[in-house]
Amino acid sequence: MPDAHGRGLGAVRRAVLKLGSSTLAAIDLDALVDALVAVRGGGVEVAIVTSGAVASGMERLGIGERPKELATKQALAAVGQVHLMARYRASFARHGVECAQLLLTHEDLSNRRHFMSVRHTLGELFALGVVPIANENDTVATEELRFGDNDRLAAAFATVADADLVILLSDIDALYDADPRRVPEARPIREVPTIDDRVRAVAGAAGSGVGTGGMVSKVQAAEIATEAGIPLVIARGDDPALIAAIVHGEPVGTCFLPNRKVDRRRHWIHFLSKLKGTISVDAGALRALRERGSSLLPIGVTTVRGQFVRGDAVAIAGPDGAVVARGLVGYDHETLARIRGQRSDAAAELLDRAAIDPVVHRNDMVLADEPAH
Repeated sequence: MPDAHGRGLGAVRRAVLKLGSSTLAAIDLDALVDALVAVRGGGVEVAIVTSGAVASGMERLGIGERPKELATKQALAAVGQVHLMARYRASFARHGVECAQLLLTHEDLSNRRHFMSVRHTLGELFALGVVPIANENDTVATEELRFGDNDRLAAAFATVADADLVILLSDIDALYDADPRRVPEARPIREVPTIDDRVRAVAGAAGSGVGTGGMVSKVQAAEIATEAGIPLVIARGDDPALIAAIVHGEPVGTCFLPNRKVDRRRHWIHFLSKLKGTISVDAGALRALRERGSSLLPIGVTTVRGQFVRGDAVAIAGPDGAVVARGLVGYDHETLARIRGQRSDAAAELLDRAAIDPVVHRNDMVLADEPAH
């Protein structure tokens, strides 16, 4: 099992590799698969997050310009996904390796039960020696169900897969301190210990006209991965030999270093849960949440917006409307609307119960300025 000692990342037993549309169009897929099979032979399980379904559909149907209409893109994805997976299957079959397709939307991972189901499926696939290949389910994903790009999907997928490393292959070789396409003297940033506003600022804007991601989305993906204790590396995708180098900890591309102490459930609440509503609280409740680490009780709730059931994720907003936390709610929206602003004994009487649960328990809550660990 490789030890990424060069960057102090420890042993890598499972890695997630992301290929964007532009990278996939530019590389020799067989050479990349050869490199992945070699890494597997060294004791590292691999999974792939791939883009390219829409681009593949465009190629198959002779369409030269990426459409803007959602229905057309969904149709092209339906055509292209078949051929995209056929390419992967044929390439891995040269080595006698089976691969499996997983099509996901944000909804699949924002529901805790679905999240765990995907995790169990992945565990069985790895146990069977199968290479999982995931893609956003563009055929059915509407805007509210999308991750937005496969950089974030790769980071989220790595948390589901319990991976030790995420590699984002790109048409740029690293995160730079300025846009290297505009500033010739721009220098690569080899390691990022902490993602702060300066790092977000130098990420710039989306660049590729083929893919939907850019350096901004890669930094956002790095936040998801590193807060789960998983390092993430951005590297150029035109040299498959770099994959083994990255796994062994060589200073390739930009490495975002992980936060070591992690509560995976709280990480899921912070980054992957889908908000179904907003609960506003008064100043006293806000102080209790921030200063004493308290659970949210009915007496502190002022307004309830949205439709949700017990266990859904909700935003918690202060008196000024700013979101201060997110968490898993203990009541459906109708029940909470009945007991908001009530003392616990009065709320229990309204609900005909001996005692009541918190609106959001502290263990199911992450403050906006609090790391998810």
